[in-house]
Amino acid sequence: MLNGSGNQISEQMFVRMYDPIRKMGAGQIEREKPHEKPVGTTETLYYAGLIGFGIDKLSSGLGPIVYIPDDLAAVLPFSRTSYNLDPNAATLEDLEDEIDFDDEDEDEDAEQSTRVEAQASHAHAPAPAPVPAHESAPQPARASARIRKLETVENPRAADTSLVDDLTTLLAFLQVMAVRISGTFAMDEAARQVLRRRLIVNDPQRLTFLFLLGISSGMIYVEDGVAYTQRDVARPWLEASRAQQTQQLAQAWRASKDYVDLLHVPGLNVETEGWSYDPVTSRGEILNLIHSFVPIDAAWTVDEFISAVKEREPAYQRPGGDFDSWYIRGESGDYLSGFEDWDAVDGALLDFVITQPLHWLGLLTLGDNAAQLNAYGRAFLADQPFPSRAEPDDRPTLDSDGILRVGRAFSRFDRFQIARFTTWVSPATAVKPYEYRIDAAGIQRGAAQGISTDRIAKYMQRVMGLEQLPDTIGQLLHVWKAGAQANV
Repeated sequence: MLNGSGNQISEQMFVRMYDPIRKMGAGQIEREKPHEKPVGTTETLYYAGLIGFGIDKLSSGLGPIVYIPDDLAAVLPFSRTSYNLDPNAATLEDLEDEIDFDDEDEDEDAEQSTRVEAQASHAHAPAPAPVPAHESAPQPARASARIRKLETVENPRAADTSLVDDLTTLLAFLQVMAVRISGTFAMDEAARQVLRRRLIVNDPQRLTFLFLLGISSGMIYVEDGVAYTQRDVARPWLEASRAQQTQQLAQAWRASKDYVDLLHVPGLNVETEGWSYDPVTSRGEILNLIHSFVPIDAAWTVDEFISAVKEREPAYQRPGGDFDSWYIRGESGDYLSGFEDWDAVDGALLDFVITQPLHWLGLLTLGDNAAQLNAYGRAFLADQPFPSRAEPDDRPTLDSDGILRVGRAFSRFDRFQIARFTTWVSPATAVKPYEYRIDAAGIQRGAAQGISTDRIAKYMQRVMGLEQLPDTIGQLLHVWKAGAQANV
């Protein structure tokens, strides 16, 4: 646990998890010789020279700590349990079929976040007795706590990649609409309501996640209180394959400082003034715990995972094991403080990350108190490319009344372009495509962006594979062009 907290932890947290060391004077040390007859794990480690006691800076101020000496930490074989696939196990390529790329049902390589470093030099307390060599003393390291596999999952809810489609819709929306944003990156409520009706998943929490993911990835920027699409950044993402788009969103979340998962846990109200918290480090710890503890090839119980973390790595997001300095209120309005409220704060964050961001990103399937990593999720935790295959050639269709139907498998870049000169009609569902209308309002919106009717006509013919547009649409574009020329 110590090596999971920057090689140090508060003494208070350490003795909660293990056992205290007996405080002895010189005479008692001489009589009882604790270095020869240690009692408990803590004394064994201490008198073997594997841990020390001192004073250092915690998030609540100076306080007593337990630490691993720096020279020892540099040579101890700390390691995380990783996925070492059996040679006979399925490869990612074998698992591609687990993800459905059909329209109806879709089931950076940044460094893993490093351990939180100590914030001040150790003020090491003197040892109460000589420390003899002790070759058999245990070496502290992150323990693997593989939890049991589930044979069946009740009410499974498959992961999908609809976040890709909804981000495309969001980028197109910000391209043509002026959306006001507050200083906390909160979207104007009227705009939020309009946008939510255009998304495949109409969930306010997920929309906040989506918007802040766009900010973190650089595809969305805010200037003078208005959100805009950064087209030169968004275009490579829009043109990428669905698998690449999903992976890039997962990587953006892993590295995001704009989206702080703990602030979005239902029922928690975090007072952030003067609060020191690194969401990237916390998120990295959670991902590493999942990587270490859960079965690679089967479903597992969410509660069992949370219990394993509480037992083995409870301070995963608490530098130095300090559970008392954060100001967090629960639904009742009472402050949640101390290790006794671990389930309400730290446990709730684990549950939230599993059931919300990881599921929204299309990385795991959920069930009743159950989860299972899919091929994308396994690739994400292992820092491997997401499995991919060619997407179907799903061209839009255009009715004579101007209704344009665009499937989810169609190029996200081209759907973004179409949204710039059409009027929105309805979102895609499991059984139907997106619908847009080519009409005067849409053409006027395109003209305001410098898109001429000639460009619209040529573009539509190209993406639809048509030699000629329907007569009614051609006539509409011709009339609009003539009117624009007359106005000039």
